[in-house]
Amino acid sequence: MSQSRGVSWGKAKGVIEGSRGRSLLLFRSVATVLLALLGVGFVVGGAAGLWRLAQRRRLAAFRRAYVPPRVDPPNGGRRRKVLIISTTPMRLDGSLIKQSRLWLPALNVALLAALTPPDWDVEIVYETIEDVPLDTDADLVAISGMGVGLWRGARIADELRRRGKTVVMGGPMATLVPDQALEHCDAVCVGEGEPVWERMLRDFERGELQRRYEVRRPAEEVGKIGRLGGLPVPRYDLLAEKAIGFWLPVQVGRGCPYHCDFCSIAAEWQGHYVRRDLDEVERDVGAAKAAGFDKILVIDDNISGDPRYALDLFAVLKRQRVRWMSQCALSIARQPELLAAAKASGCTTLSFGLETLNQESLDSVGKKFVRVEEYREQLAAVRAAGIDVSTEMMLGLDGDGPDTFDRIADFVVGERIAVPRFYIVTPIPGTPLHQAWEREGRIVDRDPSHYTAAKAVFTPRGMTTEELDAGYWRLYERTFTLGAIIKRFFLRPPPVGFLPALFLLGANLQYRSHIKKRICPGIV
Repeated sequence: MSQSRGVSWGKAKGVIEGSRGRSLLLFRSVATVLLALLGVGFVVGGAAGLWRLAQRRRLAAFRRAYVPPRVDPPNGGRRRKVLIISTTPMRLDGSLIKQSRLWLPALNVALLAALTPPDWDVEIVYETIEDVPLDTDADLVAISGMGVGLWRGARIADELRRRGKTVVMGGPMATLVPDQALEHCDAVCVGEGEPVWERMLRDFERGELQRRYEVRRPAEEVGKIGRLGGLPVPRYDLLAEKAIGFWLPVQVGRGCPYHCDFCSIAAEWQGHYVRRDLDEVERDVGAAKAAGFDKILVIDDNISGDPRYALDLFAVLKRQRVRWMSQCALSIARQPELLAAAKASGCTTLSFGLETLNQESLDSVGKKFVRVEEYREQLAAVRAAGIDVSTEMMLGLDGDGPDTFDRIADFVVGERIAVPRFYIVTPIPGTPLHQAWEREGRIVDRDPSHYTAAKAVFTPRGMTTEELDAGYWRLYERTFTLGAIIKRFFLRPPPVGFLPALFLLGANLQYRSHIKKRICPGIV
């Protein structure tokens, strides 16, 4: 009996010791993992701290090199402050579109900040990633927004004026409908803001702010490529301090020589097209790099519009050793020298306005210089040059019918387009398209907050407004399923590089998220 008890005790002791051993082993394993995670955390935190320190030093150096020092106001006057706001778009229900990060920030506010006299303080706000400080201590508030963003700006202006602030508005939509803008602000800028910005501020100082500041280029310059010079380096330091992506915008051209009926740019610029001096462009690219960014969004609606200028521009970008992307006419596919030079200079992606797969639809809005039957061959030529393709297309043109959505989806997925974007044709006030459809009685929705490019506000010829609205989202859902993204992104020639490809893939996933929330992709 005692021997049996001894054996049992021995077995129990072995089980206990084995259990203790396993517990100790588990404890050691967990402790090792925790220590490893702690070590990784220290390394990552340390790396992030070093990056922030390096960024602060970069921005301090940027300010010494590119930002004029503060000066006292003339005649011992009080130092004033201007708040410059870039509004966020709204959803159809009136709620604001918000994000944690703004991947491609607008340039206008940073440029106006750079033009602000050094005896003024300046603050910039991107409403998509931060709240508008309605209790601001600014003396003057300037508001700008693309498209429907103007009407969001009108709401902000109304509230700020109720609180006693003076508000000015500008931008493309304010230029097209200045009288409507003036219902909500104290002054409006019509056309380019840079030539009149300091005058507006000085007029405000004297209590002589005018209701309207207008800058229009001479009619005799239409059809010619004009000059855009004398712009300062944008306040990239103010941008870099915000939650933005990896790309900084650099202005190269403005306007467009074409006269497409639907285009707000064509309506705003009336056929004028201007290009910057290349020494200024190179200076700005160098400034962006000094701020810590070597990826550039080249701002120009048709980067290849002047082939000789484009070649010189590509030489500048190559010399600066940056990666860049821009918008372009698909006609660049017929110019292999330009394509090769663009690729060699660091171009990763070009965005093309294909608009539609229906030639009748293209012709109906004044874009007869583009041929639909050439799309596949031209897109293939761009990709063969090692440049990725992004496209924009419109829905609801006069030649479109209920079958349009599936045909476009098949085309986009079949052509492996990296980043496709779609918009419902919108008769923007001030455009020839709006004027024509107004005369024909086709505009059925006049609520400006609905002019989001994601809702039909007119009567289409080939379908009902309900069919257009439903088809729009069905098209987006088809082209941005995970399977469709894989087909468009991976079942194609190798991408231009890991980081550019990763950025484009991230854009696809963000667009997929926007589609689920019924936010028009590409507007923020």
